[in-house]
Amino acid sequence: MMRLLSFALLAQGIFAQGPPAPPTRPGECATEYLYQPKPYGFFVNNTIYTPIGNESFTYPRHVELQDGTILATGWHRGGRSPGALPIFESKDGGASWKWISQVNDQVNGWGLSAHPALTELTEPLGGFPAGTILASGNSASNNGTRIDLYASTDKARTWKFVSRIAQGGRPNTTNGADPIWEPYLLVYNHSLVAYYSDQRDPKHGQKLAHQVSTDLRTWGPVVNDVAYDLYTARPGMTVVAYIPPIDQWILVYERPIGNSSSYGVNYPVYYVMAKSPVDFRLSEGLPIVINNKTAPNASPYVVWSSVGGPNGTIVVSDADNNVVYTNRAGGDVSKWELHDTPAGATYSRSIHILSKHPDSLLLFGGETFDNMGLGLLTPFTATVVSLTDILENW
Repeated sequence: MMRLLSFALLAQGIFAQGPPAPPTRPGECATEYLYQPKPYGFFVNNTIYTPIGNESFTYPRHVELQDGTILATGWHRGGRSPGALPIFESKDGGASWKWISQVNDQVNGWGLSAHPALTELTEPLGGFPAGTILASGNSASNNGTRIDLYASTDKARTWKFVSRIAQGGRPNTTNGADPIWEPYLLVYNHSLVAYYSDQRDPKHGQKLAHQVSTDLRTWGPVVNDVAYDLYTARPGMTVVAYIPPIDQWILVYERPIGNSSSYGVNYPVYYVMAKSPVDFRLSEGLPIVINNKTAPNASPYVVWSSVGGPNGTIVVSDADNNVVYTNRAGGDVSKWELHDTPAGATYSRSIHILSKHPDSLLLFGGETFDNMGLGLLTPFTATVVSLTDILENW
């Protein structure tokens, strides 16, 4: 994360659920967005957790399990020490939520304070059965940054440390410093791929890289995914999705450009595509630009839905806008569109397509980057909208 200034501690809070806010633009969509969420329905700003005191909740992350359960977490700043990653559960498509556990730092004594990542094993791996839930995050202090892996074999009720994926220097976004950031986990080809942002290479102010494990305990060499010859280029915040109709993988990232801007943004969003999610280094990064005048800004997230035509729809979110950026042409760089949504902007907002409901686009909400720490107590929320509706009516 290029704009990260420091880590804050994460507190365990009390689960709270309140009524959702009404749609921001009622009457403009074909779908009825409900005040009271119904299971697997469409709704806006359904509260998962309400911050208290000096807390703020941002950088949401999630996983949908094979049985349809959704687990959600995030960077929960401003509370007690040591930090941890809270885990919330929904069994009805985001209509209701409960707090079920938290992932604690069990090995460093630093807390597990930021940049969560979640995934589920779809097959046995490293002695863990299929259905095991894996979690990662950034454990950080003035002594360093560490990306550690935890596992749960009881549906996220308890967690156990498994291995250290990578470690770097203390949190510092200055070029020349050597921390690591922002893990993203992917189960692929009988292995676990751990992507992250890496400042340790003296050839690059920051690059995107990954390591692979076939046993969840030992990790292969660092492999570059996106690395620019220009030292000051700082690609960051890997998120990956698969596009079945074209048998391609897509990786989205932000590429800050210093004191200048591109199409009015300082953190333009780029993407690379490849036949394999471990071969992105072989592809050229392409910018997302709409009508040669509008671009997303910072901390992108990407998903794919079968809705929208023969190629389905690639959906990208950014940090600074309520809109989503879509592509129904298999990632053709000239075919990006912009569509409004009723969900608010959130720093590193994650999005999701429900596996059995490809028209249901879930958008998680929380605090924006600029408002973190201001005491606004913006809730952690879930919004579910019709992708068809978004593409055609907003």
